[in-house]
Amino acid sequence: MTQTDNSLFFTVKKTIELTSQEIDQLLDLSNSTMNDQRTKKKFQDKYLLNFLGFSFHALMIKNNIIVGCNTVIPQEFVFFNKKCIFGQWCETLIDKNFRGAFSNFKKIGNILNEELLKHKICFIYGLPNRALYIVSKRLLGMRDIGKLDYYVYPKKLNKFLIKYYPLNILLCYFLKTLIKFRFKSNNNYIFPIHKLDNENFYKGRYGNRNEYKTIGKDNFKLIYKIDTSDHHNGAKIIWIMDVSPLTKFNLENSVNELKKIDNNIDLIIYIGKLKLLPYNLIKIPDKFIKENNVFSGKILDEKKINETVFDYKLWNINSSNFDYR
Repeated sequence: MTQTDNSLFFTVKKTIELTSQEIDQLLDLSNSTMNDQRTKKKFQDKYLLNFLGFSFHALMIKNNIIVGCNTVIPQEFVFFNKKCIFGQWCETLIDKNFRGAFSNFKKIGNILNEELLKHKICFIYGLPNRALYIVSKRLLGMRDIGKLDYYVYPKKLNKFLIKYYPLNILLCYFLKTLIKFRFKSNNNYIFPIHKLDNENFYKGRYGNRNEYKTIGKDNFKLIYKIDTSDHHNGAKIIWIMDVSPLTKFNLENSVNELKKIDNNIDLIIYIGKLKLLPYNLIKIPDKFIKENNVFSGKILDEKKINETVFDYKLWNINSSNFDYR
């Protein structure tokens, strides 16, 4: 679908329909607005390596130059034993000279949703930054699903809360002692809403990127990455991206495996929504989380998806479902 508004032109294209020049323009827009250095290879891997073989890009164009975009990646999901196609709302970028005209932002979202419906995408979800989160609710009708929680295992806290030294070291000792004497329960998770865990998903989410590592065990697969944090004095952090199948036992075993791999690790973090706390992880209070941790969504086809989709307790959701880490 295409629309015109004075000198602005709005259209939706599949990734495979983008010209080389348009991809270059999208890269320039991404790198300038997000202070990123994405390459054409990363762009193609991110948006082509999914089960459809393409993603959807709503474009705002002025004088043949892309000045705004909204992008959705199609993802296969299971919704109460029924396979559906959800859209991962992953990128909304507007050139700094065209911000503030909220009607344009709404037009981009509307024409994108119309195209998604043509491809039987019945629901979109995302984890926008704080500014976009507010705008997406007011203008695009996105609704809260729930908050993602941060669960950590503190190997060392020397580089965290430095101004409270030596209390940070005493806190680490206390937390490890608390974990050691926790009761281990056999209760498990039940998730009626979850991504379809297959090779198409792994290829699209992780591609050939070397920063993602895999540990395969007989009963589960663990995917993680290691970062050095500029915000925490060079602390070395392991991010648990996904555990499959996600059970309480498998997540606990994953943490124990990661504790062994590097003595220089400071923190192990899992981001998700768990009804039962693993014995070896501690939940971080929301007041310490600076990023937006509310994920939201919108029903596009009410015949396929009902209101239960907004019950966060039904979701298996973690870092693997988003593109920000």
